[in-house]
Amino acid sequence: MDPKANAPTSWDESWKALESSISIAENVPVLAIAVYMVLGGLLALYLRFLYRHCNSSFSGADSVARIFPLLTMVTIGVIAVVKSSLALSLGLVGALSIVRFRAAIKEPEELVYLFLCIGVGLALGAEQPLLAVAMVIVTTVFVLGIHFTTRKSRHQSLLLTITGDSQQQFNDEETGVLAVVNELAGRYTLQRLDLEQERGQMRIAISRRGDADTSKLVAALRERLPECEFSYVNLESTL
Repeated sequence: MDPKANAPTSWDESWKALESSISIAENVPVLAIAVYMVLGGLLALYLRFLYRHCNSSFSGADSVARIFPLLTMVTIGVIAVVKSSLALSLGLVGALSIVRFRAAIKEPEELVYLFLCIGVGLALGAEQPLLAVAMVIVTTVFVLGIHFTTRKSRHQSLLLTITGDSQQQFNDEETGVLAVVNELAGRYTLQRLDLEQERGQMRIAISRRGDADTSKLVAALRERLPECEFSYVNLESTL
């Protein structure tokens, strides 16, 4: 039998297979997943905006928040692939077991937002857009509530260092460093006190209400102790 006789039939079958693979009717689920990925990216951008304006971390870094959209869309795609196959699901578990993230999560709040993005991606990948939107709305209500109720009462833990002449500034019990600190700083914890022949240094841990309160305290200390040197470090900041 001449093999050339089957050539048109094979060509027709290949062409029909190609047409079916690119036809809209056959790819409705793919188009739906694409729409869910776009929706997930938009929700993740909103979560990034929410995190940047309502987070309580002092670093203010955007290195984690900028991956929210990508993480959400990748999660949607992965769930869409493995949800209909047990073998692919088990393969995904094995693949994730060898993944190691080199970037350390410095703030617990960042981890919560990452988990929220994954949750939104899982909901959209399972074709439940209302659940994903509901998660974002409920989370927004609680985040805004916590943000506005704790913003005014947020304190800063500071390490204040005062350096001056050991004979003039640290020996006078009435006008010296210890007396002025007791009067202006209120409650504090003495961490270190060094007294040498010419120089003395005092380190105390205090709690103040925001930057304005800290600036007022330092200005008052400078006015009462003009010959001393001052420096302070925010103990809650992430460097």
